[in-house]
Amino acid sequence: MKKFKFQKEKIKTLAVASTFLFSFIFSGKVFASDFNVNLSEEYKKWNELSIEEKENTLMPQTNYSEAPDSILSKYELNAVPSLLNTLLGSENNRLENVSAVVNNSRYNLADKMNMRVEHQGNTTECWAFSTIKAMETNIALLSGNSELENFSERHMDYATSRTFLDGINEKGFSREVGRGGLPISGLGYLSNGQGAVLESDMPFENNEQKVNLSEIDKRVDTIVTDYTILPTISKRYEKDANGNTISVSYYNANGEEYTKDEVESIRNIVKEHLVEKGALVSMTGGNYAKYYSNPSSPFKSVAYHCNDNTIVRDHAITIVGWDDNYSRDNFAEGAKPTSDGAYIVLNTYGTESFDNGYIYISYEDTFIENEMYGIESTSDVDYDKIYQHDYYGGVFQIGTTAMDTGYYGATFERETINENEVLESVGITLADYAKVEIFAGSTLVSDDVVKIGESDGVLSPGYHRIKVDSKELSGSEFAIYVKQTSENGKFYFQVEANAAGTAYADVDSDNRSYISMDGGKTWTNLANFNVGNMDMNRADVCIKAFTKIKENVPGPDIGNNPSEDDDNKDDNKDDNDNKNDNDDNNNKPDEDNKKNELTTEVYKIENEYIMNIPEETKISTFLENVKTDLDKKVMTEDGEEVLNNSFIVTTGMKLKLSDGKEYILIVRGDIKPDGIVELTDISKLILHYNEYKQFQLTGNALKAADMNLDGIIDLTDVSQMIVLYNSK
Repeated sequence: MKKFKFQKEKIKTLAVASTFLFSFIFSGKVFASDFNVNLSEEYKKWNELSIEEKENTLMPQTNYSEAPDSILSKYELNAVPSLLNTLLGSENNRLENVSAVVNNSRYNLADKMNMRVEHQGNTTECWAFSTIKAMETNIALLSGNSELENFSERHMDYATSRTFLDGINEKGFSREVGRGGLPISGLGYLSNGQGAVLESDMPFENNEQKVNLSEIDKRVDTIVTDYTILPTISKRYEKDANGNTISVSYYNANGEEYTKDEVESIRNIVKEHLVEKGALVSMTGGNYAKYYSNPSSPFKSVAYHCNDNTIVRDHAITIVGWDDNYSRDNFAEGAKPTSDGAYIVLNTYGTESFDNGYIYISYEDTFIENEMYGIESTSDVDYDKIYQHDYYGGVFQIGTTAMDTGYYGATFERETINENEVLESVGITLADYAKVEIFAGSTLVSDDVVKIGESDGVLSPGYHRIKVDSKELSGSEFAIYVKQTSENGKFYFQVEANAAGTAYADVDSDNRSYISMDGGKTWTNLANFNVGNMDMNRADVCIKAFTKIKENVPGPDIGNNPSEDDDNKDDNKDDNDNKNDNDDNNNKPDEDNKKNELTTEVYKIENEYIMNIPEETKISTFLENVKTDLDKKVMTEDGEEVLNNSFIVTTGMKLKLSDGKEYILIVRGDIKPDGIVELTDISKLILHYNEYKQFQLTGNALKAADMNLDGIIDLTDVSQMIVLYNSK
């Protein structure tokens, strides 16, 4: 580990950044030497092929993820493995903890859920099956279900293809069914509004014949809101005369060698995702028989390990677990790794193949850790419109090592301007671990530009949809820009770009993407950047805007119609005088409603709940902090009035008003409930977080566990409850 190196180098980075910024402001174009694109040697070699050769070979990896020291250090092999031990102290080390499962030598998602081993038949849909399976397991884990939902791989294949019996799919990628695909294309489909579609709406068929366009006109059921690109590990080998590995060395995306501890840290990141978020998508070389444990009959093999980094990847698979003790002797002679350990992989050739559909792939396999994607969250269709220039998704990573903070933005044209359209969330695709802030306005430099949101800490490389402060849109256009501060001291960002001979060959630019290096004061069109051999005239930054249309609620007729004549006003005057003793009483009903309304400056009122009540709050204190002119009293969960106001509020108690309305009281962290946060509450929260079926929280207890009131139980809630406990 390169401890503290980042802070020392940052001073140097700032100096370089200042020089670069000066050059940027006083030049018409950004220098090509300052911006570059991350391309592997494999991609550069592939790019020299003819268009025909490219179309018959899967595009090599273009997305890379590098984990900086600040991330790797949290997953060190010798670090205290238990989050609870770290935060509570060693005297509590017998408690269940969220990291324990990651430290198990073996784990398999199939032990927690019905994984549903599937068969791709004669199709080339392995990429769709693996990507969909990652999403299905994510939904199952986060919802606590053992049965997976079933989404259509066939729709992913066809909706992203181009040519149909009755015409061209204008929303398709530049690919045809039957020619295979890439997981990154599947992730583009899952985040751009094309899918996912339920399996029942377009069931699997063992063919990839052309169909009519109407076949893909299906209702989208679920959209991916977050996916991550796991850290990239490339490998180099020394082998004996038989082909067995003598030694293996590990490198990051930039060709810098990893230490053994850094490799273990990355594998802990992988394991954590499997435990918390579900399966991972990866690629391997599936058509090379000698790397299977049974080379003469690969489909009867139980293990696979390739130690040749010159072969071409050709098959997508799904990582569902790991076994640190899986013996190296289980692999084929002539392709044995140096040590034990393998990922448990779900293949797509049914239970009659491999080990009931599963196969063990060595940790040392050349591809297995090179390109991994995982889905972090999904949503139903909770928007009315997506504005996006990166319809096909981020493909390339461009940027500079001269600074760690930069700005990129996009402008969008609204289709209609007479609706109550509200911007509610923004999707961005990151090339690095980074923090982001999001700004919006009518243009990128207008006076109405305001900050509307930011990330909750450091985000991983990949796609993230961030909820922002609701902003009502007006005018024919609007703009969004992102301030990105990377953890690794570099500024790289994702772009959708044209790549001849690939699924992205038809990508063109909307010419609405911009970069700023002076804090958003001045902006340069992305097309004005020179980046290697890339055509920046056909590239866009990766920003999506999700909007909702607010319903118009008719207001009361208050007689302000200027066409209303004075006679009508006079006719109504006597009636109004009879109803009101004087002018001061004209608004009495509204004033009464306002006085009767329940308000608080201390807690949070949401529907029938009053939440965020601190532990050990006396009833007398609680009643002082909720304001209304109505009579109020606190009731037990069973409906009996609590007469002693010196008692403390507990989760599940109710506030009853004299108009009959009731509110359920939720004490922050009080899961038991007894009004106090203790180790029992922490244990219950962690057991729920770790998805133990018999300990899943529901109802009031679940709301009490939501420490930050975001509707999700995650590590943030665990940490906040532990901090609260420690503060006592």
